Amino acid sequence: MANFNCPYNPTVDYFAILGVHQLACPKTVKLAYRKLARRYHPDVSKIHDAQKKFQQIAEAYEILSKYRDAYLHDFQRRNRAVNGNSRTSKSQSTNTHQSKRSRSTSERDDKEKKSTQGTHSFYEKAYRKQKPIDGKDRVITYPLTLRYAIRLLRLGSFYIPGLKVKMKFTREALMGKTFRLQGKGYSGLFGGKPGDFLVRFEVKNESINWQLKGADIYGTFHVASQLLTEGKLIKLEAPSGSFSVEVPSDYAAGHFILVENMGLPSDDSLQAGHLYARLIAA
Repeated sequence: MANFNCPYNPTVDYFAILGVHQLACPKTVKLAYRKLARRYHPDVSKIHDAQKKFQQIAEAYEILSKYRDAYLHDFQRRNRAVNGNSRTSKSQSTNTHQSKRSRSTSERDDKEKKSTQGTHSFYEKAYRKQKPIDGKDRVITYPLTLRYAIRLLRLGSFYIPGLKVKMKFTREALMGKTFRLQGKGYSGLFGGKPGDFLVRFEVKNESINWQLKGADIYGTFHVASQLLTEGKLIKLEAPSGSFSVEVPSDYAAGHFILVENMGLPSDDSLQAGHLYARLIAA
């Protein structure tokens, strides 16, 4: 409400009319008034509402020149009261909005929960009606070199990386046997049993120089001709390891020399095989 002792309206921002800050000095206020007065004077301005604007500018300058302190006090006090009421109203509006949003969220969550329960119930019934389907077997063949196969026979086990399982490794692995690990295959559906994991091994000879016959290894060794003399001890390397062989007196090219227990290693039920070495002059 206006102060009846002074001819100003505290609801009007006279500083804004002149385009100056509330802390502007009287000189700045005066310069702003003169600049605007020249622009909006009815005698020179062609703006359609120049006269009205000029009257507002003149009134603002008069109030700020004569009643600045009283006006500023009433103007700021009114703004504080208006802003306080606005914040209270805004807070109440915000709380009301949040309350509505909370109820809306709660109702939506209840609907989603009921929908989820209904969907779950539907699929659960469908699941019960579906006949169990057993999982399929998984078959894999591991290629092995003869050297590595002999090493596994000595260890007695083979580690399957994909399953993280260690299985027993015997001579049967080199004879084409398929090992079955129950329940380690593909999973079943609708309560069906899982399939099995079938493992086979395929021995790859390291070169054409080696041939596996049962538990025995037949190999061809190329050695320097000067070493092929009677009684000469020659050191050689086979898939089963290093060994030494003595050139026999009746040695002839193409004959095999028996080296006992240098074939496949023994296991629980089978004896070790032998190595038959054939020496060829290089």
